[in-house]
Amino acid sequence: MDIFIEIIKKPAIIIALVTLIGLIAMKNKPSKVITGTIISFVGFSMIKMGSGILATVLTAFSKLFNSAFNVEGIVPSNEAMMAMTMKDLGSIASLILVVGLVTNILVARFTRFKAVYLSLHLALFSSFAIAAVFEMIGLSNILAIVFGGIGLGFYMAISPSLLGHYTKDVVDSEEYTIAHSGTLAYLLGSFVAKRFGNKEHDAEKVKMNDKVMFLKDPIVATTLTMFILFIVTCIFAQQAVLSKVTLGENSFIFSLENAATFAAGLYIVKAGIKMFIDEIVPAFKGFAKIFAPGSIPGVDVLVLFDKAPNTALIGFLVSFLVGVVMIVILPLVGMPVIVPGLMACFITGGASAILGNAEGGIRCAVIASAIDGLLLAIMPAVSLALFSTLGVHGTTFADPDMIGLAGLFWLIFRWF
Repeated sequence: MDIFIEIIKKPAIIIALVTLIGLIAMKNKPSKVITGTIISFVGFSMIKMGSGILATVLTAFSKLFNSAFNVEGIVPSNEAMMAMTMKDLGSIASLILVVGLVTNILVARFTRFKAVYLSLHLALFSSFAIAAVFEMIGLSNILAIVFGGIGLGFYMAISPSLLGHYTKDVVDSEEYTIAHSGTLAYLLGSFVAKRFGNKEHDAEKVKMNDKVMFLKDPIVATTLTMFILFIVTCIFAQQAVLSKVTLGENSFIFSLENAATFAAGLYIVKAGIKMFIDEIVPAFKGFAKIFAPGSIPGVDVLVLFDKAPNTALIGFLVSFLVGVVMIVILPLVGMPVIVPGLMACFITGGASAILGNAEGGIRCAVIASAIDGLLLAIMPAVSLALFSTLGVHGTTFADPDMIGLAGLFWLIFRWF
């Protein structure tokens, strides 16, 4: 079981295996099977490597921000929740995921929900959230595995299928869709934003004065934005924390280097996305032919970022700013402070903005990412009661879908 969890935690291996099976099923030449499998593996590894660079930079920024503005509270983290509950829930969560995988393929094969969820590292986090709820309710492990797995499998098929309607407007293709644990935010944001926007006002095509035309370049815009964020937080951060994070380096140089590193990480992610998509989409047809004819792959949401990089930056900033505002609002209504998770704001906020922009332009991008910021603050705050018996303190699950799934299972099975 430990080996299974380790494999699932390495999504690049899953992608390589799906590509390998698909290319073999399509009876490609051995040379194509080898190159396609390796390229998809390397491409997704580049996405992971770039994401790691982004996470490192955002972690440093988070420490400085919390120090500068004296923020203390709950820090949502899927990885921390899984690590803290691995001993008690690891086996049950793994079996829930196995049942979920089988159910997902069966649903894709026999129903109109044709997506196969390939972001299995996120499905693994969801299985831990589901296992935690069944543990709190006190139902037997067998019931948790069977009902939890079947419910997870339906979610894995339905959520990417529903999101396919909006994904198509961004990628201009129906050959793949998005499988991500922020789907609730994406669907809600896109649905609401569509009522208030205008597609003609595309965030990527906003007219600019010739003097600031350089901001249309995503690398330049990203670097300057992150530099401003870093230099401001460095100015207000406590000296002890600043010295620890910067290792004594000059604040200006530190901010400049981290801004450039962030932009470089984003560029690596985008390069990996192209390699990955170019191989997985055609290869998945062979995989589908064997297991679920007519199905399409549900892939990580980062594939959208190459389509609208400046919109993603807008979404990140709006989602983060909403999270900062909620730091003040939540205690006023008797709820705990939720410290904004910068990586969550960047990924789900950026994706919400991209999907919203495709439905109604820049206004919708802002609305959708604001809704994402609200969900990233409110849902973790509400979820603390759900996971109160786990003995985990200072953190909770971060993503809307994980918390939403856990809440749905609690509403249904608390009567049994």
